[in-house]
Amino acid sequence: MREIVVTTHSYDLGELPELGNRFLIGNGYMGVRGTLEEYDKEQLAAVNLAGIYDRCGDGWREPLNAPNPFSLRLYRREEDGSDRPLALPSAACDQHTQSLLVREGLHRRDTRFSCGVRWQVERLAHMEQVHLLALHAVATAKEAGQFCLKSTLDGDVWDIHGPHYREMSFPTASEHQHGVEAVTNEGDTVAVCCRWSLSTPHHSATAVAQRKQEAILDFELAAGQSASFTLIAAVYTSKDCKEPLQAARAAVLNAPEYDELLASHRACWAKLWERAHVQILGDDPAEEALNVSLYHLLSIAPRHASSLSVPARGLSGQTYKGAIFWDTEMFMLDFYLAVLPEVAKTLLRYRIDTLEGARAKAREYGLRGAFYAWESQEGGYDACSDYNVTDVFTGRPMRTYFRDKQVHITSAVVYGLWKYARWTGDDSLWREGGAEVLIEAARFYHSLLIKRVEKDDDELWNVIGPDEYHERVNNNAYTNEMARFVFEQTLEVCAQLKRDAPEAYKALAQKLSFEEELASFQQAAKRLKKPTIRPDGVMEQFDGYFALEDVTVDAVRARLKDPKEYWGGAYGVAAHTQVIKQADVITLLFMLRERYDAQTLRANYDYYLRRTEHGSSLSACMYALAACGIGRPEEAYPLFLKSARADLDGGGKQWAGLVYIGGTHPAAAGGAYLALLWGFLGLKIEGNQLKTEPRLPKKWRGVQCRLWYRGQAQTLSVQQP
Repeated sequence: MREIVVTTHSYDLGELPELGNRFLIGNGYMGVRGTLEEYDKEQLAAVNLAGIYDRCGDGWREPLNAPNPFSLRLYRREEDGSDRPLALPSAACDQHTQSLLVREGLHRRDTRFSCGVRWQVERLAHMEQVHLLALHAVATAKEAGQFCLKSTLDGDVWDIHGPHYREMSFPTASEHQHGVEAVTNEGDTVAVCCRWSLSTPHHSATAVAQRKQEAILDFELAAGQSASFTLIAAVYTSKDCKEPLQAARAAVLNAPEYDELLASHRACWAKLWERAHVQILGDDPAEEALNVSLYHLLSIAPRHASSLSVPARGLSGQTYKGAIFWDTEMFMLDFYLAVLPEVAKTLLRYRIDTLEGARAKAREYGLRGAFYAWESQEGGYDACSDYNVTDVFTGRPMRTYFRDKQVHITSAVVYGLWKYARWTGDDSLWREGGAEVLIEAARFYHSLLIKRVEKDDDELWNVIGPDEYHERVNNNAYTNEMARFVFEQTLEVCAQLKRDAPEAYKALAQKLSFEEELASFQQAAKRLKKPTIRPDGVMEQFDGYFALEDVTVDAVRARLKDPKEYWGGAYGVAAHTQVIKQADVITLLFMLRERYDAQTLRANYDYYLRRTEHGSSLSACMYALAACGIGRPEEAYPLFLKSARADLDGGGKQWAGLVYIGGTHPAAAGGAYLALLWGFLGLKIEGNQLKTEPRLPKKWRGVQCRLWYRGQAQTLSVQQP
């Protein structure tokens, strides 16, 4: 794999949120935003932790950002004895480069200040020893001078709805070590410990002072000389062990030196890229964009866990409350299935393990079965608020219906389990709780069914489909057909277990007493209202959609009075029009693609594409897949790039009303991989065998990638005809 380096020369404060996302490093346990070492919470610096959350007062419950061990500031001592900070953007700078080494998972900065000092820093989140962070910095002086380096374990963290630490203590520091122990409002503990060293040409001239969480190091350099600083940090929480501070201290004490950590980190990344790298012949920019997307998916994969999932914004911060959405099963899972199937199993075990939370949510609404959280945190707790958007004009929270009406989330869990069994050939998850999920999912949808006296169909009313601009609609095509899929899959898996694992089936039947319900599930699958399809093949997104105002996206955008205004809801500019937020019918036609022909796909692609605002990063990849499916790869190409470059280009929606929703876009990254695999390569599963029907863009000479299918490594190599 050739080296891919993402670079910028910018340190403009207005670009900091997107730069922090673009240059993220992570290892599945934590993500370190790509901010510079001199930055703090005002510049959105953060070490974001996976799977641990806290609520402050009445604010939204969100994931924790750990105290930041990478806070590092260099000073040059002036003649009057004052310390002049060499920090951007305030200090004059002749040259600055910030880099992400994609192949190696390394963040670098190289800054040449106008005073003649060069400041180089390299840092990593260790990909194998996931509790460890490491940093190596070099200061080089063009002219002789005295300097000061301040290494701070910064407990004043960035919080969106905090503060999340009610107590913070700094245990007595020992030589070249310091640490912090922080206790959250909910009683969890986060501990960070550091070990550091400074190497200069004149060791005797080095004076070291320590105070609480800060090491202050004074040193002197002659012209042309350099000083190097290394820092090893460990992060543990009470979710990991009973004594996180002791664990962090031990990890730091026993950690190898920086060079050894760097070597093992690189070796781990090399093994991952052997599995994940995609080569696109004839189009280096597309190859780079796709592999950067895959880098982000690898960086947030919970390889260290047995039951954990990937948040909608990865590990880039607290936006979207660090919650697990349908994004994981529907957009990211295919990558993990093909490259890291053991991680795919981890993601789905999370859903099995949060079944009780889904049952509790169903009971909350007077329903049966399992209603999975729209914004899932640990235990299946739904972090989604009934007032999830703030009105830009009044500043008041707006009633939204994501939590209670986006019932299609439960079908996403079932769909993910089905994909895993189909792709891997491993049916163990059905026996490890997956079949129980299916039965409770079927019960949930059955309890939602509406029967009108004068009609034979069963219906699903008052829902929100993937298109969130239209709330509380009846018979959303995607929702109905995915619910039908749940009924059918439940029947199929129960029959399979009864035939192939009778003891497991018997135990399940005794636990859930579901056998008498199977006939009603079968009837529901037959009677559930099918989408309305016009003679030209266009499927109505929901009942009454075709009667809404048919207007262009640009016309609706022109009606905005504020660029942060929310398009949906009761008074949104799109709510009473046919303009939709993201692919909805098109998503259905991909997810259940074996049920629809190319003519239906073509009619709906042509109809809905021009009515889609693409207000979600999940949208473009679905249209790319559709374009490939109807033989239009040239139309698919820019849509594919829109997904693959989501974190390279930035510029996506940063606000929903007054709520900040910025961060990385792992679902778009997964969507780009979907477009490659099922779109351009035309991958199909026929008789448990993989086949390809390539539809490559003209500029692509070929594609080569590796994947794991049913326990076997395979290489896909496709050439342009």
